[in-house]
Formats: sequence, structure tokens, C-alpha cells
Amino acid sequence: MSTFLSDLGKVLRKPLLLGSFIKSRRSKMIAGKLLQQHKTDPAKIVEEGYNQMASDYGQWTLSHARPDRGKYTQLIIDQLKSGADLLELGCGPGDPTTRTLAENFNVTANDISSSCLELAKKHAPSATLIQSDMTSLEFPGDSFDAVVAFYSFHHVPRERYQPLLNDIASWLRPGGKFISAMYPYDVENLVTTEGWHGSNMYWSSYGEEKTLELIEAAGLKVLSTSRESAIEANKETTFLWVVAERPAA
Repeated sequence: MSTFLSDLGKVLRKPLLLGSFIKSRRSKMIAGKLLQQHKTDPAKIVEEGYNQMASDYGQWTLSHARPDRGKYTQLIIDQLKSGADLLELGCGPGDPTTRTLAENFNVTANDISSSCLELAKKHAPSATLIQSDMTSLEFPGDSFDAVVAFYSFHHVPRERYQPLLNDIASWLRPGGKFISAMYPYDVENLVTTEGWHGSNMYWSSYGEEKTLELIEAAGLKVLSTSRESAIEANKETTFLWVVAERPAA
């Protein structure tokens, strides 16, 4: 997603570099215990961060177009029938993903940031937009033919991954697809200041093996996985793309 995430990934693969990373970024890292001690709300950090950077982030997304974003957007278009019901979790400013999906499907798009949703409304006027922490969403069972989450899961506390994945599985119709780009490193309750478009931000994720275990535990069948890398600002960033399915009854 950015030079920042690229550098963070390198640090997580080489823990001894963490001190220099913090120093070079002038970034404050707050572990899980400190989050509890200071009663920091991860959702509020994410909401305020993206409200602050919404316009800048939207422009950056377009100017740093990742090939994998387009690749998996096209995969969704190829696999779903026109007019299918689709839920997007963490839609951000809505361009290009939400806009493209809404041109083909009946899209419900969620984001925690009201500023991002204001932009998404302009880019995808036909989409139904919902402002909410994605872990608080409620839908009837069998509501969607697909649920997608591009680069958004790592802003959810990882202890909430399983309940959220359980919800996703229940929202999908039999044969429905879950497609997501997930951060493939072990990150526990990390808060950074600066470094991510000048805003505070919260990060949390499991490694690849644990992530896939949770998806399977939710009752979804993993159809494919792929680590997709792209060069952004002369540095490589990598995400784990997962395509899973709710088995047909």
C-alpha cells in the first residue's frame, strides 16, 4: 500500500530493526497492554485517521495503482453475474474499486470514515453506503453473492477476525465468494503516529497460516491464495490475496 507498509513488513521479518524503524519514522509504537492502559479505541484511531487523510489517500490510491487491485476486481466481475449483490468492507474513498464494482453489481459499501464515504458517494452514486466499524455490521443471513475486503482487514483488531469472518460466512449465500487482500505478517495492536499520510493509524494482523485457519474455521473453503507484490515509491509491498467460498448446501 505504501512505502510505510513496505518498511513495516521488513521490520516484522527482522525484529532487531524495530528500534531503528521507530527512530527513522519518529513513530510512536504502542503495544496491546498500553492500548488497554490508555483505553485507546482502535476503531476511533482508524476513523479519525482516515477522516483526516481521506482526500490525500484517495489521490494516492489512484496515483499508486497496484496491479493486484485491478486483477482481483476483474476476477470478481468475471465470476459474478451482472446485478449480483455484493458487500465491500472498508471501501475508502471509493475509487477505483467501489466505482468499478457499482457499475456491474448491486453494491453495499461500508467504511468507518465519514470523509471517505463522502468521496465514495461521488464516485459510486448507485452504491448503498454504510458508515460503521465493519465488526458492528449486521445483515440477514444469505444476503450477498460476494463479500470483498481490499486492504482493510489489518485495521481490525485481530482478536475480532474470527467473529467477523463468521459473520461474513453467514452473510454469503451458498456458493458466494469472499475475496480479500490481507497483511501477511504478525502484528499485534500496533499504533503509529506519522508515517501513514501524516495520520495516526492502528494495525493488527496474523501471519498467513493463522489467517487461513480462521477463514476455514468460519466455514469457508479457501479456493486460492497468492502473495501479490508491487513496487510503490521504489519499494516492494506484499499482500496475501485470498479467494474463498461458502460451500453450496
